Amino acid sequence: MNEDNKLKRTLNEEDEPEIPAKKASNHANIVANHYNHLEQKGLRERFNSPILYLRNFNNWVKSVLIQEYSDKVREKNYLRSLRVLDICCGKGGDLSKWQKARADHVVFADIAEVSVQQCRERYDDMYRRFGRLFTAEFIAADCSRDTLRDKYKDPSIKYDLVSCQFGLHYSFESLKQARRMLLNISECLKPGGYFFGTIPDAYEIVSRCKKSPENLFENRICNIKLMFDSEKDGFPLFGAKYDFHLEGVVDCPEFLVYFDMFTKLALECGLELVYKAGFSDFYKEHLEKYKDLLPKIKCFENYPAPPGRELIGDELEYEHAKKYIENVSDKSKKDYLTMSKSEWEVASESS
Repeated sequence: MNEDNKLKRTLNEEDEPEIPAKKASNHANIVANHYNHLEQKGLRERFNSPILYLRNFNNWVKSVLIQEYSDKVREKNYLRSLRVLDICCGKGGDLSKWQKARADHVVFADIAEVSVQQCRERYDDMYRRFGRLFTAEFIAADCSRDTLRDKYKDPSIKYDLVSCQFGLHYSFESLKQARRMLLNISECLKPGGYFFGTIPDAYEIVSRCKKSPENLFENRICNIKLMFDSEKDGFPLFGAKYDFHLEGVVDCPEFLVYFDMFTKLALECGLELVYKAGFSDFYKEHLEKYKDLLPKIKCFENYPAPPGRELIGDELEYEHAKKYIENVSDKSKKDYLTMSKSEWEVASESS
């Protein structure tokens, strides 16, 4: 982002224009309705998804994050009970990850009431199958407007971990919402506890969209369009809306997160930045330790496609794999584990 446009607004809440109640709920309703109506896919459909390997790779990143920070808590006290807040939990995609991390209690919170109900149903199904499982509670609330502490069964609860996966950027509609989200994250976090999450990379999104006169970036699976005039208005710190479509998963507006502002607000709420990485760097840094998890989750596909199988993308999306095979010294290596260009472009837009 242009340095001249970075500090477009002050951090004083009273200087921020008041959002009328009806208008303020508009975007929240759009997001909630989108996720409430998002169809649950069966296993077979998920395997036929055009973003199969992207989703699996994202799951690898989340699995590593959960394991890493669960381990950090237990390094301090191995017998410590692990209490977790999974904020913006969606349909409970990380339920099994919390089970593997040996969580003792998890609070799941999300704006989409139907998603929270589906999360509860998945939890109940896991409980029936495994018998012993962490205890859980489920909260349908707008985490950028409501005070979650008022909704806990035990308002005095203290968390070891708070996780927010691909959800925090929705709160950057306004300063007030971003603050409320961060307070929900920090208010009940134990001293020495950890908050971790994933968000779209604002710099990558802007860089790609600005290459088009229409402020648009698109590929086979993804379509992103800036919904503000950066030439006229610069890059607002809050409310920098972009329209985001990801095949079969997301189709609603989101907001850019200016990361320096995020870390400043987080510090005001008692949260200090200890680690930041884009998905590409995160992968390189944690590959050696967690490489055995990659084939289990099926993060990459074989190029060329095995007999009887088709590539998930067009042949042109695998030029990098083709060149690698042509140049590799060991000619017995006739295939390569990779991801289509379209999927990797989306993966590398996150941090």
